[in-house]
Amino acid sequence: MSIRFLVKLIGITGMVILVSACTIFGGDSDNKKDDAKKDQSKSKTQSTKGKESIIDQELKKQYEMYNEIIQYKIDQDKKLIKQSEERYKKLKEESEKPSDSKESEDKSKKDSGGSEAGNSKSEGGGGQSK
Repeated sequence: MSIRFLVKLIGITGMVILVSACTIFGGDSDNKKDDAKKDQSKSKTQSTKGKESIIDQELKKQYEMYNEIIQYKIDQDKKLIKQSEERYKKLKEESEKPSDSKESEDKSKKDSGGSEAGNSKSEGGGGQSK
């Protein structure tokens, strides 16, 4: 029995050593693979930095066009606001000026309109009495 126990103990010890060796040396290979992948991705990014891809160039062109369109719209809005402010000022000035002239026109209309109204009343009244 002691021989069997000794063989089992040696077998288990051997397995533990084998597993630990695999993790130590196997882990390094995984790290090496990861490092290799990182190096490849770095070299790809460096190569694309020097030469921009066609897609990136097209995106930049479209982005610039978009910015130009937005700037054009902003300029048009500014012009529209400026024009509306000028119109408002003109209308305000016109509304202030005619109020003075309207008062004088109203007075002259009242003078001339009063006699016209009197004439129309007498003519209308005369027609009904007959």
